[in-house]
This record gives sequence, C-alpha cells and structure tokens, in this order.
Amino acid sequence: LPVDKYPVVALRGAPAPFPMAEENIPLAKYLQWSDNIEEEAGSHIQKLMGNEKFIGIHLRNGVDWKNACEHVEGNENYMASPQCLGYGRGTKVTHKMCFPPKEEILRLVKNAVLKTKAKHIYVATDKNPMKEDLENHLKSLKVKVHHLDPWLPQIDLAILGKAELFIGNCISSFTSFVSRQRLVQDKPTQFWGYS
Repeated sequence: LPVDKYPVVALRGAPAPFPMAEENIPLAKYLQWSDNIEEEAGSHIQKLMGNEKFIGIHLRNGVDWKNACEHVEGNENYMASPQCLGYGRGTKVTHKMCFPPKEEILRLVKNAVLKTKAKHIYVATDKNPMKEDLENHLKSLKVKVHHLDPWLPQIDLAILGKAELFIGNCISSFTSFVSRQRLVQDKPTQFWGYS
C-alpha cells in the first residue's frame, strides 16, 4: 500500500503468529521509532548516562512471571523461546532461562561489564530492578545502575535497543522485540540462563 495514500493501516489482530516465525525476523529492519520516542529515549540516555557506554538488561521477576515459569522445564517451544533456542532444534527451555536466580543475573551482568567496559546499567523490568544488588555486586567496577519505569514501555524498548550489549529473558516477548531489533542491526544480545 502506498504510504502517501495509506499512512496508517489498522489491523484487527496481530499481523503474524506468536512467537514470530523465523522467516519474519528480518522485518525488524523496518522498525522506525517516532520522533517523540527517539527524542525521549535519547534525552534519558544523555541525562542518565551522558552518552557513555551502557548495558541494557530486561528482568521479568513479577509474581505473574514466576508462576508462568513454574512448568517450563523441558518444553521445546515456550512463548518467545525460539529467539534464543532457535526454531525446531530440539533445545529445551529451563527454569533458569525463564526465571533466573539472582546469582545468574549478577554473574552475567558482571561478565558483560568486564567485556564492554561499560560504566552504566539500564534496567527495564515489570517488578524489581535489583538496583541495590547490582550496585553492590559491581561496586569495585564503579558502575551506576539506572531504572526509569517510563510512562510508555516503548521508551524502555528504544533505550535497550541502543545499549552496547543487551541481556534479556529468552522466554519474554518484550525481550524478543529488542533482540530482533538488535539482530538486524548486528548488535550483541545475551540471555539469562543461556549465555
């Protein structure tokens, strides 16, 4: 449809199956944030991190997610898990991937900081940003931890897309949005309990 004639297309449902089919992943290259979202995300990055390198992380740790992860062990395809396990490879989901323990989060974040030399962590989460735990664990590396809980979740998505390195939840569709965006931009992504 020509954009000049159809600037907005309304759909009655999702334009593709969930999780996203492998052949549709390259469509992420057409993602373009609105000017308002780009400006707000850029303003937060400048204000919080001074445009220095940062690692973006997504934590799913609310009670609803904990309950969703109770029976994942051994499934080949659970929610958005193909983003890290691949499509039809027979790899199984683990509880650690879905609801990583604190030690796993601290381990992977520290490794990412050491690898990238980033001085900032940006946390997007539905519940607990683990700010104090992360700051204490990374104290010797002088890393600052930031969490906004913005009015619009897309602000978190836009910020995470700009990180030097992103660590997300293999099972989460929120993470999968960011990981697809980063994949087509050739930016690194890791996953809790898998990387």
